[in-house]
Amino acid sequence: MADLADIGLAVLLAAVLLTSSLSAVLASDLTGWWRSLVVAVLVVLHAAVGVRSRWPVGTFAVAAVVMLVLALAPDLAGEAAATVGSPFSALLLPSGLVFFVSLYTVSSQTAPPLPHLALGIGLIGGVITLGRLWNAGDYVTAPGTGLAAWRLFVTAAVVAGLVAAWALGRYRATRIAWVAALEERAVRAERERLAAVEQARLDLEHEAERAAAAERRRIAREMHDVVAHSLAVVVGQAEGGRMLVANEPGRATEVLSTIADQGRQALGEMRSLLGVLREDEAVSRGPQPGLDDLDRLVTEVRRAGTPVEVVEKGTRQPLPATADLAAFRVIQECLTNVVKHAGPGARATVTLDWSRQGLRVRVQDDGDLPVDPSEGPIGEYARGRGLLGMRERLALVGGELEEGRPAPSGGFVVVAWIPKQPERPETEGTTP
Repeated sequence: MADLADIGLAVLLAAVLLTSSLSAVLASDLTGWWRSLVVAVLVVLHAAVGVRSRWPVGTFAVAAVVMLVLALAPDLAGEAAATVGSPFSALLLPSGLVFFVSLYTVSSQTAPPLPHLALGIGLIGGVITLGRLWNAGDYVTAPGTGLAAWRLFVTAAVVAGLVAAWALGRYRATRIAWVAALEERAVRAERERLAAVEQARLDLEHEAERAAAAERRRIAREMHDVVAHSLAVVVGQAEGGRMLVANEPGRATEVLSTIADQGRQALGEMRSLLGVLREDEAVSRGPQPGLDDLDRLVTEVRRAGTPVEVVEKGTRQPLPATADLAAFRVIQECLTNVVKHAGPGARATVTLDWSRQGLRVRVQDDGDLPVDPSEGPIGEYARGRGLLGMRERLALVGGELEEGRPAPSGGFVVVAWIPKQPERPETEGTTP
């Protein structure tokens, strides 16, 4: 693009300046090799403009040499001189203005000290030009006052042209450097933002892992406190009943009923707990999160770079602590997998649909899925412990995972049902 602009400028300057300069040279009495040399250097000077951005130093060197040749060339007389009233130096040809273009180019597109060297060469050339034009001779009609005015005009024109061209070039170079610094700062800020988003993503994953580990330890404690207690009651009733039957046979039915009830309860809780138990560690008795902590969870996911919208329908109903925890964990699992697997730019919607019977949770995202949903991260999630863990957790509170599959409109959808009151564990066997 820069080359095309330079070629366009070269054509424009040639049409405006070169044609007038060549007409003046051809109409003068300049002959022989000087005539050919002046025509050649003028053509080379204008041609160099077309490559000034590609070779700024070379273009300036060509312009400096051309101006030196014009300074050494004889004055132009003949028909060209008759037009202006007296012979004149080739330095006054219109094409001499191209030197200022080359000075601007080298000062704007090169790094120090080249711009300062170019200004020094330009000032030396300015001194040569003033020396060549200082004694005007026939350039003015009145030698006294006219000569002083001419010298003042030539000095001001040469100095102003050199300083203006060089200063404009340095201003453009400074502005380009300033813009480049701003772009670099913007790129650095974007890298820092992406690093922060990645760190937030990792923090969210780590928190999810810590929450899962804490939940496993909590289940282990529940197993110790609840199931072990039920089994202890069964053993105590059995031991006491063995001695009681001999003295009070009528109370045997009561003892056996108590044993059966405790056994069924322990069996149901064992079946639920063993499905999700992974390790046997003690945990603190700190409060577990619930739906009241949903805003904090959503804020963390948004901070990780995934937009989340929460829609709540109906009137919120109180849930048992375990059901409230299960609802929170299901939403947390879904949003964590959106962050990990849905890809950049994915959005998630969490819908809480309340009714008298309980809560239906729906989490859907619009992320990218593979052509075959059974493959890739979503397939691994669906086949692995993600949905299985949700089913197990919901089963603990009498709920169920109603849906967990790729959505028809794109992304993945999970729908979970959590009853207001957990269902009693299903019993097996008969009471003796």
